[in-house]
Amino acid sequence: MASTAAYKERTKTIDIARLLRSLSGGLLAAIIFSPPIIIIPIAVRTVHAHGEHGEAAPAQGGSGLIVFDGFQAELLTSPRPARAGAETRIVVNILRNGSFEPVRNGRVFMGIAPAAHHSPRHSIVLTPVEEMTWAGNYTLVKKFDDDGPYVVQVQVAQLGEKKFTPPRLFEFRLDIASAPGFSAGLIALFFGAAVIAGAGMVWGVLRSRAGAWPDDSVDLLKIPWLNRFVRWQGFQPLLQIPVLALMIVITLLGFFDIQDGAKNLATKLTWILWWPGIVITFILVGRLWCVACPFGVLNEWAARWTNAQKMFPKALRNLWFATLSFVILTWADEQLGIIRSPKMTAWLIVLLALAATATGLIYQRRSFCRYLCPITGLQALYSMVSPVELRANQQELCSKDCHQSCYRGSATAAGCPMFEFPMTLDRNAYCNFCFECAKSCPPGNIGLRFRSFGADLWLSVRRSWDESYLALALVGLTTIVTAQMLGDWGKWISGLSRLYPDSIRTLLKPVAYLTLTETLLFVLVTLVLAPFLGYAAAWAADRSIGGTGPGAKKLFVVLGYMFIPVGLAMHLAHNVSHLLLEGAGVLPALQRFFSRYFFMSAGEPDWNLSPLIDPTIVYALQMALILTGLLLSIRAGTRLTAKYPAGSRSGKALIPFIALSLLFTLINLYMLNQPMGMRHGM
Repeated sequence: MASTAAYKERTKTIDIARLLRSLSGGLLAAIIFSPPIIIIPIAVRTVHAHGEHGEAAPAQGGSGLIVFDGFQAELLTSPRPARAGAETRIVVNILRNGSFEPVRNGRVFMGIAPAAHHSPRHSIVLTPVEEMTWAGNYTLVKKFDDDGPYVVQVQVAQLGEKKFTPPRLFEFRLDIASAPGFSAGLIALFFGAAVIAGAGMVWGVLRSRAGAWPDDSVDLLKIPWLNRFVRWQGFQPLLQIPVLALMIVITLLGFFDIQDGAKNLATKLTWILWWPGIVITFILVGRLWCVACPFGVLNEWAARWTNAQKMFPKALRNLWFATLSFVILTWADEQLGIIRSPKMTAWLIVLLALAATATGLIYQRRSFCRYLCPITGLQALYSMVSPVELRANQQELCSKDCHQSCYRGSATAAGCPMFEFPMTLDRNAYCNFCFECAKSCPPGNIGLRFRSFGADLWLSVRRSWDESYLALALVGLTTIVTAQMLGDWGKWISGLSRLYPDSIRTLLKPVAYLTLTETLLFVLVTLVLAPFLGYAAAWAADRSIGGTGPGAKKLFVVLGYMFIPVGLAMHLAHNVSHLLLEGAGVLPALQRFFSRYFFMSAGEPDWNLSPLIDPTIVYALQMALILTGLLLSIRAGTRLTAKYPAGSRSGKALIPFIALSLLFTLINLYMLNQPMGMRHGM
């Protein structure tokens, strides 16, 4: 007893040496991971790779690329999609086919007419157009009165020193969307969101008097073939080795293949398929991607090779560093255009691979995946929406006779690589479904269950400041990233930049203070404003129940998880357009890849493919996702407040949080109904 008391007394005293060692270890970890952040600006020259369109983007919903006489012409619009009632720039971007060098000093004529009024017998009046802003961008500014399909006719008489006799004449098809603003459809969406929020507030107050709701679940490991498959020793290598090989191929293509982001398979696979697709996997199967992730594989293999036993610094066993790195990488993409640069994409892969490997050489298990990976926090929170869980079937059996093989490992399996103890595991946040615990549990007390979406948001008892803060920060980040795609974003930034004193503006180039303004706004909305609004809601909730509840800080930590579905819905709506509207572009990139490197006849690449799904359907899907996020947010809130004792007034605490979820939802609905530049579209 004396020794125990002495131990407790010692732990109350601050050990400066231990603290310094912990911080030095954390600094070492930060240095290991910092190269991707530090070196990205070095590659800034590669940002404006061939294929960059400046502010314009490929026309949505119409034909866009024509090759003629050693040149290629692409139809672009700004904003995208072009909308009725708004001033639109119709751009014909002309490059040299092969080198993709912009062609200057051309004599180009352009005319536009509604498709219904156009026929071979009715010629379109053509007017001369000049280069505007970007080299090779021949631009016509027009305001459309009506929406619908239009025909854009282009006549090229001269390009540089080359004259065309007779002039080359070709046509594009362009779809004009309905006018922006508060249309009847948008007002109906606002009304629907308000009804959902109002009903949620009433339901939350009523449910505050009810007890917790039971959850019935089914153990999927009772399916014999699935049980055998996940316990098979080749389960993980079957997923890991092909993905690792694909990562190597993508890296090589990024460095050595064509530096046109619209045609390089590396950028297509990484940013058009992988990034939108991985968010969908979080919803369906949690962090299962982590099992196959090449960075996680390199991290774990390195740790096993060195038999690393050092624990990750306690000061950094949270999401703060991962949150910061994700925000920085998102900022770098917005400012440098990583997803349009094959070489920068390859550098990012290499640097992350080096950071993951270096972490494994020093720290045990998957420390990189748990604490340093830029998307580990995003994965953790979004995976809590998944309806699949890996848990202990009976905790009593675990506590009766357990040697902790599921955590420590055994002769038949390794311990949990993500530092989770299955006996107390109650959420998907850090479980990567490697099934090592299922392999090593002697009584077979691990079950794979399927239950309702989002159950972890209210059933888990583990809550933390860093996770609630990140939930709000992700809402702010997705909101500001979407706002940067709006057609008027440039005007807003220019207006805000005028607030700088003249002394500062005269010292800096316009691009410098415009970038500074955009960066400050990005940081303010993401890291300050969105979390502040969440805490303000917690303060208002605490006051609404007369200060008799758990307090504003506790309310923020607990009910902050309500905003995970809101951020997830916006994230999905943002990326589903890339996947469905631009995903078809992967096919010609694949054709080019096989024809060039495997000498196979894969057909002539058609870079003018239509979207996989009609844009109107994509729009409807986006609206459904946003409203579903609001519904799930309200459901999470009502279930969380239902845990308080019956008869309490805790249901009132939910009202400010639902109001804030509604505010975020309305902002997102409005933005998705406005003209967007889609500057990253490929």
